[in-house]
Amino acid sequence: MKFLCLHGYQQSAAIMQSETPFLKHIFEHALGEEVRLYYPSGPFPSTPTASNEPTYAWWPENSSSTDIHTFRYLSDILDEEGPFDGIIGFSQGGSVGSLIAALLERPKFARPANFTTRHGPLQLVISYSGYHEDDERLQKYYTQKIKTPIFHFISSTDPVMAEERCFRLVRRCEDPDDKVVVYTGSGFHRVPTTKITSQALSRFLVEVFG
Repeated sequence: MKFLCLHGYQQSAAIMQSETPFLKHIFEHALGEEVRLYYPSGPFPSTPTASNEPTYAWWPENSSSTDIHTFRYLSDILDEEGPFDGIIGFSQGGSVGSLIAALLERPKFARPANFTTRHGPLQLVISYSGYHEDDERLQKYYTQKIKTPIFHFISSTDPVMAEERCFRLVRRCEDPDDKVVVYTGSGFHRVPTTKITSQALSRFLVEVFG
C-alpha cells in the first residue's frame, strides 16, 4: 500500500519525514502488510529555517492568478508516483489533501482545468491540524461535501491553528461521526505522537481497510 504525505506550511518533505517515522510502523502494524510513504515538498519556496534549511508551501503567496499551479503539480505526482491508497497531511498539507480527495470524487469537468490526473478516488485522508482554506479561489471546491473518509486530529492547545478553523473543514465532510479526535497537545504545532492518537489512527485504518 502507498500513501502520499504532505507537509505543513514552511516545512519540507525532509522535515515531515524526520518528524513522522512512527507512522510507517502504525500503518504496517494495523494493516498487516508493507506500506510505502511518499514525501514530496511543496512547489513554492518559503522562508528557510534558522539553520538555513529550505522550506516550502503548497499554495502561492500573494498571487492573484486563477490558474493555481498546486493542482498541476499534485496531478503530476499522483500520476507519476501513484496510485496512492490515501493521503496523510499536516496543517496546510491536511488542507490540501482534503481538497485533493474532494476533487478526485468529481467528474473531470468539475475539477480545475490543470488537475488532469487519471488517479481514482482515495480510500482515506488522515488530517493532522488540517483546516478549511480561506482563499476565495478555492471556495467552490467546498460546495459539495467530501465523501472520502477523513480522520481529523485537532489539537485544542495548538498555538498556530485554531480549533474552529479545523472544525470548519470537519463540517465540509459528509460523515464526520467518530472521525474526529480532539487532543491536548504539547503546546507545539506538530503531528502528535501520543498513545491515544496512535491507537485512534490504528482503529480507523482497520475500520477502512478491515
